[in-house]
Amino acid sequence: MVRASFQAEGVSRKLKDGSQKMQRELRVAMKISVRDVQEEARSTHDFTSQSGAAEGSIHVRTTGSGSKVQGKVFTVLPYAVCLHEGTKAHTILPKKKKVLRWSDDGQFVFSKRSQVSGIKKDPFIYNALEKERPAIVSRFKKITDTLGG
Repeated sequence: MVRASFQAEGVSRKLKDGSQKMQRELRVAMKISVRDVQEEARSTHDFTSQSGAAEGSIHVRTTGSGSKVQGKVFTVLPYAVCLHEGTKAHTILPKKKKVLRWSDDGQFVFSKRSQVSGIKKDPFIYNALEKERPAIVSRFKKITDTLGG
């Protein structure tokens, strides 16, 4: 699982002492922040999308209340994790049959093994978080300055 997680650590002291309205506003800000990171990750990646499954597998979750508000942006689709983290060059061997088979220009190709070059790393979730970080910090700062006194 690939996960980008962030907490509103800098505002936890104010949040403990803050009003219910401030806590509610901070939870809303966290939900907006993770949604923005999710949308950025889905729209700005370097891999070529075949079916849209990798983009669709980027999920968000906000948890916590009081002084522990957390937001997570993650993917659990194994292929999307490989796109995000990359893979090394490796050999593919058949598991249940004697040979591998695939189609190339309408003709079947058979081989006992196949050497693949791997997948180039594309940390699209981390990149989206870094791009959205100034807006996220600004959003939380505005709430704490306005409601925190």
